[in-house]
Amino acid sequence: MRVGNISPHLFVFINLIIALLSFYIFARIGSHGEFFFVPVLALAIIYGIVNLIRQGRGQSHFSIQRDIKPVILLKKSIARYIVWLIILYAGYSFYDIHPYYKAIEKNRVFFSYLLKLYLILGLPYFFITLIFKSSSTEDFYDPAIRIIHIIKDITRRLFRQEGIGTVFKVFAKQYNRKVLLNIIMRGYFIPFMIIQVYANIDNAIRSSQYNFQGYNLFAILTWTSAILWLMDTTNASLSYCIESRWIENRSRSIDMTVGGWLVCLSCYAPMNNVTGLLFPFGPLAAEKYPDSILFNDAAFIYSIKFLEISALIAHVYADVSLGPSIANITFKKLQTRGLYGMIRHPGTTFKLLLWWVQSVFYTRFWSIEYLSGHLMWNVIYILRALTEERHLKKFTEYREYMKKVRYRFIPGIV
Repeated sequence: MRVGNISPHLFVFINLIIALLSFYIFARIGSHGEFFFVPVLALAIIYGIVNLIRQGRGQSHFSIQRDIKPVILLKKSIARYIVWLIILYAGYSFYDIHPYYKAIEKNRVFFSYLLKLYLILGLPYFFITLIFKSSSTEDFYDPAIRIIHIIKDITRRLFRQEGIGTVFKVFAKQYNRKVLLNIIMRGYFIPFMIIQVYANIDNAIRSSQYNFQGYNLFAILTWTSAILWLMDTTNASLSYCIESRWIENRSRSIDMTVGGWLVCLSCYAPMNNVTGLLFPFGPLAAEKYPDSILFNDAAFIYSIKFLEISALIAHVYADVSLGPSIANITFKKLQTRGLYGMIRHPGTTFKLLLWWVQSVFYTRFWSIEYLSGHLMWNVIYILRALTEERHLKKFTEYREYMKKVRYRFIPGIV
């Protein structure tokens, strides 16, 4: 069982360096509009190097087979290349024709470059990967392998003329449904994750352009917030875009319940537009009615901003501590150190705290409309944590983790 993971401090440090370098380079060359996704690829490369070093030191749980002939590895590489080429092209075509996704120009830019890079580098990548990371254990979780088996199973049934009805039995197998759901889940989240990378690079650059030389404190705090969100979204985008043996973040399981999916998807675009209509989001009270602040005083406003940054640091630290294993409704690896050594859901705790800090100092928030709506958003995120645990408790290692870390949200309380 894979219980261990890289230190949360190392994950955070790597992401911080990538975020700062991305800001500096894009602020200098000014071409982040076209190549905004490069930080995601850079992060993947660094994670891959770190895992390769750990593997060489015997610190990785990765099992390698070294007695496979190169010709066999090449055949396996070609099969994987073709399967993922079909998946990527189908995804690209869908995003290019669907009016909702087509309207988001940066998504089209990203998927266009991704497909071009894959056409050139995909086959060498698979071949090199199988040379250094060939593993029958990993093959079981490899979506390309599972899809090949699905195609073989369907073809065999049709060739034997067993009837169309038996084809559906292939999809009734749980491990087949899991891999297909995983692809659907990633296809759903990638467009909304990757676009946030661009937005946060842009926010960091804009907040620094005119105010850093004058040491404008509010601009510096705004820039800090953008860098923190850039760390969070770059790491999350990598987790959804790339599942690789190099970064050891293959999905081992996915929540198969309707309730788990509904709770999760209700928090993200486009479904969160519906959730937002039903339950007004607390921080919007501050955004829409900034004049409703309790005390319109510079010292008070700065105090709120410092509290907000503090909560955001804790939230981003918790999220980034998971490294490339962070993903909704899936299980990749456990993180048992850092904040996760104190409570099981620090990301949820500090995200909710951040929202309260962004809301409670505005009188408009204390209306029935916003207060009740905000409480419902808290309920939704708590339900997300509970449905996540329901799924993870299927694994012995998580049940052992629950025994060691007893509290979900607040140490010593709950």
